[in-house]
Amino acid sequence: MFEKARWIWRNEAAQADEHVDFVDHFEADKAKKYTLRISSDSNYNVYINGRFVSFGQYADYPDYKVYDSIDVTDYILNGNNRIAFTVWYYGITDSSTYHIGEAGLIFEITDDDGNAVCFSSEKTLSRLSPDYLQHKKEVITGQLGLTFHRDYRKKDDFINKDEPGFDNSSIVKGITYELFPRPVKKLLLGERIKSVMKFQGPFSYTCDRGSAPDMQHAAIAFYFTTMLDGNSPFFPVFGSEQFKPLNFKTNDDCDGIFILVDLKSENSGFAELEIELKEDCHIDVGWGEHLGDGRCRTSVANFAFSFEAKKGRNIYTDRFRRIGCRYIQFFIKSKEVTIYYAGLRPTDYPIKMKKYESGNILRDTIYEVCENTLKQCMHEHYEDCPWREQALYTLDSRNQMLCGYYAFGEKEFPKACLRLMTHGVMDNGLISLVFPSSMDLTIPSYTCAYILQFAEYIKYTDDTEFAEECFPVLSGLMHTLENNLDPNGLIHNFTGKNIWNFYEWAPTMMGSFDGEKDVKYYEAPFNAFYAIALSSMKYICVKTGRKQEARKYEDIREKVLKGIMKEFWSEDSKLFMTKRGDDEKHFSVLTNAMCLLALIYEGEKADFDTSKVLRIIASNGEDNCGENVIPSTLSMISFRYDALLKTDQEKYKSVVLNEIDRDYLKMLRGGATTFWETILGENDLIGLCGSLCHGWSALPIYYYELLNTPS
Repeated sequence: MFEKARWIWRNEAAQADEHVDFVDHFEADKAKKYTLRISSDSNYNVYINGRFVSFGQYADYPDYKVYDSIDVTDYILNGNNRIAFTVWYYGITDSSTYHIGEAGLIFEITDDDGNAVCFSSEKTLSRLSPDYLQHKKEVITGQLGLTFHRDYRKKDDFINKDEPGFDNSSIVKGITYELFPRPVKKLLLGERIKSVMKFQGPFSYTCDRGSAPDMQHAAIAFYFTTMLDGNSPFFPVFGSEQFKPLNFKTNDDCDGIFILVDLKSENSGFAELEIELKEDCHIDVGWGEHLGDGRCRTSVANFAFSFEAKKGRNIYTDRFRRIGCRYIQFFIKSKEVTIYYAGLRPTDYPIKMKKYESGNILRDTIYEVCENTLKQCMHEHYEDCPWREQALYTLDSRNQMLCGYYAFGEKEFPKACLRLMTHGVMDNGLISLVFPSSMDLTIPSYTCAYILQFAEYIKYTDDTEFAEECFPVLSGLMHTLENNLDPNGLIHNFTGKNIWNFYEWAPTMMGSFDGEKDVKYYEAPFNAFYAIALSSMKYICVKTGRKQEARKYEDIREKVLKGIMKEFWSEDSKLFMTKRGDDEKHFSVLTNAMCLLALIYEGEKADFDTSKVLRIIASNGEDNCGENVIPSTLSMISFRYDALLKTDQEKYKSVVLNEIDRDYLKMLRGGATTFWETILGENDLIGLCGSLCHGWSALPIYYYELLNTPS
């Protein structure tokens, strides 16, 4: 593989946030089949003979470079052919979705006899893309990474013909030639979504601070569509058969015309605008999941990009930056525009949705919306949310995997994510917070969650061969955790740079950054997580024939459980404390759920009075038993529900199902087409960009299947 091809870049040193064009030519025989193999850092678009072929580099690591194999036979002509690429090099270190590497492109086209007819070399032509504003390094959010700005007035036809500015490429050193095939399917570029015009009218900018704040603080006036185009219907639907182009025009003293479209549901993909202009003009684009400000909330984070549009009729799209949203707005700095389409082309992972039919219309609807939630949070890897982060976490993806085993019958996708995570072990021996990423940040309990979700993967797939492959990483993580185990049977907190002792978004549970302070303390949720990880590792050892190691983890688990009871159980309150000290004044539902679950995880019966523990878990703190009880959030309901169901499934089955009915009906009544990060929706404690599509909230699928809800 890639025997002749070399990693290349343009003939100058790469800089962060750089788009580069590449061109090569080759001879081909239309009678043969051809395969393109390609990899890049960081992302690519490829064209053959002027036709768009593919997009989307798999999110990988420098030591785990992944290539795509694409059948390009249908794009090949007899004789001379032209292949063109644009590659976007991110080159930043502060992203949750990218691990920094060397800028580069490698590709080869082979025929069905295995002959390389075209491959990357110093003879491949390259240049800095003239139509992108280079090296701005402007981020959307710290998690999501870069946005872009583009000048279509400078865009030429390099995908079809020779254009100026190209030169020979340089061979890039330092990138591995041991490449791995893409472990999951490629995304599908869908047709234009039908979108509805929601708001429109003239606008004037009140500041000059960049696209996102300018749109946020613009003076806007709502006009009925008929006031801008006398022949327009009130709510035109872009992409419908009945749609006719909108000829919007205003004589107001303003900067131009804005439009805001509703995709009618949460979606992920590439924004697209087809318009006709009588003059060149600037266009700002923003997106979001809610309209709390009467427009997309673009400046709480930088949910925006912009471009300079050309006179005439053109289609404006960019197949690099995937956005997740329900609403898209376009601020067009022209007083006259003809609009043919405004909306989004989805980029979905190819899955087969299960049709759930229980006979209960509410639960069937919840299941369907959960499936869409999972779909929108599933691209190169699982994502916590498609709007704000698009990041892979262990804890979030554990929920997504549990649901996906049932809803989609997926095995290769969770496997690929678990493998990706093995490349995220940090210098301190813990697993990174997100994957792939250069960010030096970890939540220690998420290392425990990784062991749990790996054991569950084996349970649902019986893939012990993969467990053998990853066993050195798994045992290494457990060794790191064990190093913090004290003689009292408890594991103490981790300290050091960028350690975040977090459990959930609730008071007393959000943890702290201990920095370089070497302050030892014990927390019940972490020790409960550790006990569950020990059970999970024991299971992995049993499944892989390591009986002696399984006994070792069982012995440690017994010590930890004794430590939990001795240190955190309050005999006076009959509840578990989160931590000694200030935390004795209040109790957390999650802490009690996790401690109880840890103690009965392997089918044991609790040998202490659990009545108050079960009351606060079942009611999520509404029945507070006279104590100061902090409820748990949607992200952690699995630990609550599992503690109840492992205690007495028949007794608590209705409690779990009825709570799901209540909380998820509330979201449906709030207009949810995917389920929210927390039950508070856009007003959650994350701030002004509460996610209305969050993968961890799809858990009803798992519990409906587990409990086999009656028809």
